[in-house]
Amino acid sequence: MKKRVLFLCTGNSARSQLAEALFNHMCGSDFEAMSAGVHPSEVDSRVFDILQEDGVDSTSLQSKSSENYSAEHFDFVITLCDNAKDECVVFEDADAQIHWDFFDPKPLEGLKPFRTVAEGLKDRIALFLLLNGHDAENTVVPTALFKVMSDPLRLKILMLLEDEHSLTVSELTKALEVSQPKVSRHLALLRDGGFLQDKRDGLWIFYRLADNLPAWIRHTLETVRNGNPAIINREKLNLKLAGKGK
Repeated sequence: MKKRVLFLCTGNSARSQLAEALFNHMCGSDFEAMSAGVHPSEVDSRVFDILQEDGVDSTSLQSKSSENYSAEHFDFVITLCDNAKDECVVFEDADAQIHWDFFDPKPLEGLKPFRTVAEGLKDRIALFLLLNGHDAENTVVPTALFKVMSDPLRLKILMLLEDEHSLTVSELTKALEVSQPKVSRHLALLRDGGFLQDKRDGLWIFYRLADNLPAWIRHTLETVRNGNPAIINREKLNLKLAGKGK
């Protein structure tokens, strides 16, 4: 069954219309998107110009009132302006309510403001689909992830495995410069929490990030690693000096 998404803004004349068309163009078969306005008005003609530039079908777009959908269930209600966010309680039955704050391009001249909003929406939609698509599984709750990452040693283990893909207890002990029992305790905690998995290869047991780790967690780990490039400099040097795999 497709997941239903409703984009909501004040006039349903620009931002939410772009979002509906772009989302349906990008989402494949997992979702279907609609849009509505708290106080609907005529769709701005520049919406159609921008969508035509991108080869996106806009034939079904028309301004609709949020009241038209008030009795329907949505998996996600995404508001695109503060006014709509404040009135989103009408969809309190939605499984999830999200706010993406985009400026209103209508008062501005030309196509550029609409193009800017469209490009921003593409980025948000691509990330949303990555983290909430058909293969996404919420096997770990956010509080569990942040509790794990709050410990400096566990965070460095995750960062090392993000880089190296798989490491043994011995390799992690050398890299982190802590005792093997301490590393083993943390690895067991991460494995039991669903963050890691292990595999025996001869005499060695290799640890790596779990195959079924949700996409949002992998994205978080990648962001932390790339946003803090020096976080495991010393540990990487230790690993290199010790000779990985020796």
